[in-house]
Amino acid sequence: MSAARVIVVLAVVLVLLPGLVGAAPTDGGRVTGRLPDNVPTVSIDQPHGTILDALSLIAKQTGWSLVVTAPESATARPIALRISKRPAAEALDMVLEAGSLRASFADGVLRVSSDTAATSADASRERRRERRGRHGSDRAVFGQSLTIGADETVDKAVAIGGSVTVAGHVRYDAVAIGGSVTLLPGAHVGGDAVAVGGTVSVPEGATVDGDSVSAPGRIPTTVGSMTRWATGGLHLFPMFRFGARLLRVGLLFAIALLIAIAFPDALTRVGTYLVHRPGLSALGGLAILLGFVPFCVLLAVTLIGLPLIPLAVLLLVALLQFGFAVSAAWLGERMPISRKPRTPVESVAWGGSILVIIGLVPWIGTVAIILATAIAAGATLLSHFGRTAVVTI
Repeated sequence: MSAARVIVVLAVVLVLLPGLVGAAPTDGGRVTGRLPDNVPTVSIDQPHGTILDALSLIAKQTGWSLVVTAPESATARPIALRISKRPAAEALDMVLEAGSLRASFADGVLRVSSDTAATSADASRERRRERRGRHGSDRAVFGQSLTIGADETVDKAVAIGGSVTVAGHVRYDAVAIGGSVTLLPGAHVGGDAVAVGGTVSVPEGATVDGDSVSAPGRIPTTVGSMTRWATGGLHLFPMFRFGARLLRVGLLFAIALLIAIAFPDALTRVGTYLVHRPGLSALGGLAILLGFVPFCVLLAVTLIGLPLIPLAVLLLVALLQFGFAVSAAWLGERMPISRKPRTPVESVAWGGSILVIIGLVPWIGTVAIILATAIAAGATLLSHFGRTAVVTI
């Protein structure tokens, strides 16, 4: 190559070199275009903030203009970021990945938009979650009625203390304890439709592949009513009006007096068990409150266990009522009124009066009564209603 050609090539290289080194592709895969090579490093200390806040900090430190067209749901995502003197491209890629975003850079302007692939994946996941919500496995409620919508498909529908209304598809059984099972036109039950304390209604246009079994009667209906009365519907501690609270605690007080008259020795033995085993009694009460509903659901999903549910509800009511009497007796024995020993009836009368006053207080009173009753009910259950003696040394 002649000297003239070498000089020409070198001149061309010298002319193009600033442009070649003045722009370089980013290391991350979420930015299209070329970022300037002389972009300074960035430092971000953002313990609290959003994706948009982090992008704004990067644009401010690099001197870029920022245009964001991504939806607010993506840019408003929270992000905690702490970066010290890192390349701007690296920091930008981390923020874009956290927000499922993409960006393009040209002429000093950074344009941020949604990542189409990530958005499609999020939408697909959301659709799957929605389908799972509409096509869940078992649906069971306690103390209220259950409705299966026209666009819902469930495996089993169970209501204890309420009715079941089906407008969609139940793959297996629809069961109502203390209520009725009603199918709307177009509904389909693949198994049996069972109503204990109510009726089964299958109009024209609705189908039941299995048997339609109904056991109407006053006893099952009363059990359902007691279930709703004891739980106050779905909420365990609702704010009742004064008259309802007074009637409720007054009835508990009256039944507690009857228990003290009829079973004074058992009441005393359960109280002794509660005093000597308070921790175990509390665990037993917690097991009663949290385990009763799952236990009834297990019984309800099998036809063999259905007749046992009314007995289980009656046992729960007996435990709680006996627990209230034990709590009243324990409180009455410790009231500093006189030094004379009190009979179980007198103890329940004094302690029950205090519990009635406490029960009239909205919210706090109801919670206090339920906690005290549940702990004493645990002692009642573990002592087999006072038949198990506590040996003290």
